[in-house]
Amino acid sequence: MKNIRTDKPKRRWTAVDTLILLLVLLSIAGLVYRVVYAAQKESSEPTLYSVYFEVTEVHEDVLAEVRGFDAVYLYENDVRLGYIGMHQDTVTGERSVFQSISPAPAASGDDRVTAKGCMFCTNATIAAGGGLRIGESGRVLVPGSELEIRTDRALLTIRVTSINEHS
Repeated sequence: MKNIRTDKPKRRWTAVDTLILLLVLLSIAGLVYRVVYAAQKESSEPTLYSVYFEVTEVHEDVLAEVRGFDAVYLYENDVRLGYIGMHQDTVTGERSVFQSISPAPAASGDDRVTAKGCMFCTNATIAAGGGLRIGESGRVLVPGSELEIRTDRALLTIRVTSINEHS
């Protein structure tokens, strides 16, 4: 069949044209998938946060039950926060869970102490106000906030002193 105006044969759609169109569409879909998948993979890597805290007026026996790398949970709803960190003394090289253990004020009893510790949180994100939002619980930690945490062997009420992000 000829085109009346140009007197040239009319071009018809062939299987080769379909194959070329299909390859172009698959290439575009593959490129889009790679870009979207790479962005999801990058954002899904957990960020590690150090949450430094202070425990006041606690029995030394309770502190002795907390071990390095114990899993830490919010007491109120059992949402996992992360795990207990370890401190290494720069002078002696000794490793311990709590640093600067000191006697609590005399009014609270003679066998109670104040201690500082650290936990590493992976189930958290930075909240809009600058605090640390704890996973499913929605609770936001900021320096000065208090919360009850538990490990498998101990229950502690802590006061957050600082939060740092590890890069």
